Amino acid sequence: MDVATHTVSDAGSERRGPSSAVALGDGSLGLVAVAHADADSFLMTDDLQAAAGQLVVDTLRLHLSKARDVREAFQPSDSSRDQVQQTLRTALSIATKEVNALAQRRRSPLKVTADVVWQVGGEAFVAHVGDGRVYLLRKGLVHKLTQDHTGDELHDTGRELTRFLGRRTVEPETMAIQLAPGDRLVLTSPLLHRGLDDQAIREVATDPVPDGVTSRLLGRARGKNTRDDMACALAVVMGEDSDDSPPNSRLETLARNPLFTYCTERELLNIAGITRPIRFRRDSTVFREGEHGKGVYLVVGGRVAVQKDHQELVQLGPGANFGEMAMLDNPERSATVVAVEDTELLLITRDAFFKLLKRDPTLAVKVLWNMLLRLSAHLRTTSEKLSRLEKSQ
Repeated sequence: MDVATHTVSDAGSERRGPSSAVALGDGSLGLVAVAHADADSFLMTDDLQAAAGQLVVDTLRLHLSKARDVREAFQPSDSSRDQVQQTLRTALSIATKEVNALAQRRRSPLKVTADVVWQVGGEAFVAHVGDGRVYLLRKGLVHKLTQDHTGDELHDTGRELTRFLGRRTVEPETMAIQLAPGDRLVLTSPLLHRGLDDQAIREVATDPVPDGVTSRLLGRARGKNTRDDMACALAVVMGEDSDDSPPNSRLETLARNPLFTYCTERELLNIAGITRPIRFRRDSTVFREGEHGKGVYLVVGGRVAVQKDHQELVQLGPGANFGEMAMLDNPERSATVVAVEDTELLLITRDAFFKLLKRDPTLAVKVLWNMLLRLSAHLRTTSEKLSRLEKSQ
């Protein structure tokens, strides 16, 4: 899957002085990044800010260019995704050390935000630190993928940063996204997205001709900001947009599943990134009663039958799920599931799911609460059936 990159920043404009916001695009690496050095001291100078931002994107490019083996060996598996995300975290860890060294040499504190998108295989891996933004544009809709790492305290450029490059350690937010032809990923520096609302980003970034999108976004934001320190990067997944592309099927399957009723688009994208598609021929067995449960299955297409003691209990079609008990206490399967026609499923393994929930406690509350509600409803239904059975005897 090929990705075209486009970048723009005030460093390349006719403004006076260097810019604290820097953008990077490297199509050969499938890499785009935006960094912004935040002024935190009267000692901070324009050249130091520019040097800090450039140092971060150069460090990222250098480290990820050395990790070509990770990119080439990538497989759509949990272990491969973990390796890619760890590579991104390591690159940002090296970058924060470089920023610290620069700050010590110049005797001035530095706070640098960074947003990175690295295309590996058919997936995009996002790393985010600070209050820049990463947006996914898919089928005319804009999805904000990142959350600002800011607290409640205000300063002259916005909210006080709680995570940034320049601290002793860095805690990036990472995620994996299944890509589809026609997808666009937009990275913006803090001052740029503050000057634009989602509607403005949608109007510009969905232009059928990607050339000039970054410049138009920067131009619109510049009209609403007194400062010029802005940068923007765009990654475009090549190929024609398709209504039946796998990533969209995954999102649609998740969106209509009761387990994920209260999840935002961003959370659904995060969950879609850990799903594994599996296909079963008609009459083949998905799992048998008594087997060790390793995760929950969601039906994308086709139908499956749930059987107990060779008796069919129920058939499940698109949008349904089964096996969720394995997500709670890892028990043996309580029934056998067989495909009654050619069927496509999504598997979410227990290990991958709980790694995701550990990173996002809000998502954990939403999903686990829905699981408990479903189990409670099942128990209530079972109790009512037993009560009617006892009364009939």
